[in-house]
Amino acid sequence: MRYVLLSAALPRQLDSPRTRLLLALGQGDTRPLQDGKRERYQLWVITTERDPVTETGPSTGTATGTATGTATGTFAGTSPGTTLIFQLGTNNWQRQGEFAPGSGILHEAHHRALNQRPDTEAYSIYPSRRQRFTDSHVRVFELDHDIPICESISPVSSYRWHSFSDDEFAAYRKRLADEAEEWINEIEREHGKAIDLLVAHHTFLNPLVAGDLNRRRLDSGRQRIPVLCFVHGTALKMYNAELAGVAAEEAGGEPDEEFPFRFLPLMRSSGVFNPDDSETAVDWCAAISNQQVDAFSAVFDTFPADRIALSPNGYNEAFFKPAAAPAEVAGWRADVLPGFATEPYEGSPLPSAPVPGDYDKVVVFCGKFAAWKRLDALLRAAAIWEADETHGKVGLIVVGSGPLKDQRHYHELAHTELGLQNVHFVGPKSQDDLATLFSAADVACFPSKNEPFGLVFIEAMACGTPVIGVNSGGPKDFVIDQVGTLVPETDDIEVLASNLAAAVKQALTEDWKSTKGPEATAYAEANFSVRQQVDTLLADTLYSNAVFADPQVADNAGVPNTGSARASDPSAQVSN
Repeated sequence: MRYVLLSAALPRQLDSPRTRLLLALGQGDTRPLQDGKRERYQLWVITTERDPVTETGPSTGTATGTATGTATGTFAGTSPGTTLIFQLGTNNWQRQGEFAPGSGILHEAHHRALNQRPDTEAYSIYPSRRQRFTDSHVRVFELDHDIPICESISPVSSYRWHSFSDDEFAAYRKRLADEAEEWINEIEREHGKAIDLLVAHHTFLNPLVAGDLNRRRLDSGRQRIPVLCFVHGTALKMYNAELAGVAAEEAGGEPDEEFPFRFLPLMRSSGVFNPDDSETAVDWCAAISNQQVDAFSAVFDTFPADRIALSPNGYNEAFFKPAAAPAEVAGWRADVLPGFATEPYEGSPLPSAPVPGDYDKVVVFCGKFAAWKRLDALLRAAAIWEADETHGKVGLIVVGSGPLKDQRHYHELAHTELGLQNVHFVGPKSQDDLATLFSAADVACFPSKNEPFGLVFIEAMACGTPVIGVNSGGPKDFVIDQVGTLVPETDDIEVLASNLAAAVKQALTEDWKSTKGPEATAYAEANFSVRQQVDTLLADTLYSNAVFADPQVADNAGVPNTGSARASDPSAQVSN
């Protein structure tokens, strides 16, 4: 006779007809579980037959199969060995010729990696104005306007949430909840069990919608779905912009018309990040860097720190890998670079032209045209190395774009103000094209201020290209001497440009492509694959309940037991 954990639930969730029947028959037992967040209960059911899906040990009270019981809402008669995950995305995926921001690329990568797990099925919905297709596991939340964004810009939109009226925002929120609920119901009917985990990307609309969905489920007598909120940087930047406006107004300044104090009060009052709200609160958060953990905790300080998992971004191994050995790169890129053409801004006097293939050295940048990406500092650094012929002819390839005014600003800064001859703006690129450009470069440079994570660093390293960044934000967690360098953080643009130029010249002089490139590839492969990221993320969240508290139990289940410790010593992650 053995106990099998069927659910870890709130008291209200425990009060279901199935639970009452099991307890009345003397076939179950409830045990309190204090997890530091709120009182939860576990339902353990006595079984005397071996479950072909869930292998259990002797009567120790722990299960050694996949995480069948850690999710609430398991139905009678289900196949508990399959974990069902539903993801709410904020940005589009890169499909049908539509370019995607980093969070959209990450969402798609997670979706694919989850569905590669033998015990998992993942479903995803995301917004798009352009994309329309049919897929059994993916749906588009169809828009007749650009995708709303929190701050700055994205490759596909500059339409901010703050431009919505209250009625427009409420209608968008309700329609997304309605469509998600309808599809979740279909999925649950098809599988005969509840969704095990709802992943809400960004700390804004999607956790609100997740709370709406769970409130509806509870009101109809159904059990809530555990919620994981994946923290991305732009929503936190929006909240901090609202707070900065409040501080400026309190100091006697003008109110911030661009970021009025509107959405942060909504989020705080909603209860989604309040552990005392048993209906709408998310169960876990995941952040891509220590900087993002701190940024989230500074805005939502009531959310328990032990419920925040550190989840460094993973890269798509199918695309990002070296295209040529370091010694062969120069000859190879001479053939591939002319296949890329410049993309002048609308109204530019310059024509589109192929990128020359005769460069002695190549530097690459990738990012949206936002002030905090500090492309201006890199362009000023390019003026320094263009004046120095030590390394021959050095080209700078700029991947990315932004609103027309920002395109004009950076193009004119490069070509008119600085008079640069070897800078090529090629616009946003697909992942396969980006991988080609990263492989063709001798060094990649991304000088963002407080970059939330910096997936482009990992992608460049995976292609065998060393990286240069600034000592702030997410890159502090993983850019080590073996793969590149971080220059000192400063708000002085001229000092930053000088430091970037010095780092680039050092990288070219010491041939980092040959000396650090192979280690960069090995480091990325060992530490930042998407499959590794999702496995660890599930271990730190959905699979972190008592059933997997014992590391040996987790090992037996084939689930990594890594905990959610902060990455305080990035150098310890270097592959052997």
